[in-house]
Amino acid sequence: MIVPSGEMAVCSRGPEVLEAYLGTCVGVALWDREAQVGGLFHALLAEPLGGSPPAEPLRYAATGLPLFLNALEEKGARVPRLEAAVAGGAIVGPSDDVQLDLQLGARTLERIELFLRATRIPVKLSETGGTFTCCLRLHCLDWTPEIVPVGSHFFRPAASSDIPKPDRTAVESAVAQVKPIPQIAFKILSLLRSETYQMGEISREIRLDQVLAAKVLALCNSPIYGAPEKIESLDRALVFLGERRILQIALSVFLSGIFPSKPGGYSLCKGGLFQHAVTTALIAEFLARRLNMAQGRAYTYGLLHDIGKVVLDQLVTEKAPLFYRQALQNNRPLNEIERELFGMDHSEVGTLLVQHWNLPVDIADAVSGHHNAEAPLLKAAPEEVALITLADFIANRFLGGTHMERLDQTPVIAALRRCGLSAEKLEKVIADMPLAQVRQQASGF
Repeated sequence: MIVPSGEMAVCSRGPEVLEAYLGTCVGVALWDREAQVGGLFHALLAEPLGGSPPAEPLRYAATGLPLFLNALEEKGARVPRLEAAVAGGAIVGPSDDVQLDLQLGARTLERIELFLRATRIPVKLSETGGTFTCCLRLHCLDWTPEIVPVGSHFFRPAASSDIPKPDRTAVESAVAQVKPIPQIAFKILSLLRSETYQMGEISREIRLDQVLAAKVLALCNSPIYGAPEKIESLDRALVFLGERRILQIALSVFLSGIFPSKPGGYSLCKGGLFQHAVTTALIAEFLARRLNMAQGRAYTYGLLHDIGKVVLDQLVTEKAPLFYRQALQNNRPLNEIERELFGMDHSEVGTLLVQHWNLPVDIADAVSGHHNAEAPLLKAAPEEVALITLADFIANRFLGGTHMERLDQTPVIAALRRCGLSAEKLEKVIADMPLAQVRQQASGF
């Protein structure tokens, strides 16, 4: 059972395994062996901003920990018998200014450690800080805690480092093997980028594609969107969800068939790479709404920002042992490891793919520039590319565990400044963000 950020789970002895995927967030497992009860709490941030009680107290260590402890005591646990495991609180990166401005996880971790000391609960297992996503598990059958790096189940120790880099021809061949985007997807991209939603022609074409229409209607009727009654037509879906959301769903459905679906490569779970793409797109849309930027372009850029990994995923198989070893054991950004193993990183390869598809130049700018604050931008607005950098950062740090990533965090501060945000304002935005709903929507495709 996965415990998302801002939630907790408490259970009695049994075969259940509680898990939390942690980057900047902090996870706390508590258990009482005598009472045979335990649980896991996944704190998003340290404490609420402002004086009023938060609407969602479990999002914060300061307000969530007492509730977690009460829930355990209601099940029969007693504080003097409790034991703890703590993980997460990843530091942002090696740059001093990033450490000073964006250490959200360090503050959350400090709040949790203070609580455990005050309640005299001993910490039996702890792995905090670092720069990589980990998974905290509590095995409820014997109350054994476990902390493992995300992706370690793919790791194979025996790995040769003498596999030659693929040349540009091999990369271009891999680009050519990726499915083309249907013509209707180009029309949807154009509408989203222009922020004009003339739906007549698009809705007619969606109706003609029975598979697409069925998927769009299935998503509209899922609990994620909370329709009060069953939606049986695209016209009704348009009224209920709005034109932009229908366009986003349709575009996402098209792209879901292009991303690899099986675990392995970059994906750490079924459809993990695509889930990250949708997560980043939804977070980018939320940020754009807060910052009065174009929401349609933000969603589009977010959905396509890591499209180069679709290509490199084909090349990871040959170098899998070395790829996972480098990713898990080296404190370096993943794009550096990609350049070392493949000769190009996913941003560069993604730009080739976008050009191969003849997508607009501004999309290529967003794909090439989201890891590089100094990248020359031809058509995309610099602040919109910076917004994708922030959305990718939030997705990886607060909703990680679906795909292999280790970000170069240095561009994050530049992106904050470009978007007119301070670290404090970013923390407020993250606190307001409906991350649980974002994760639900991303996993619904």
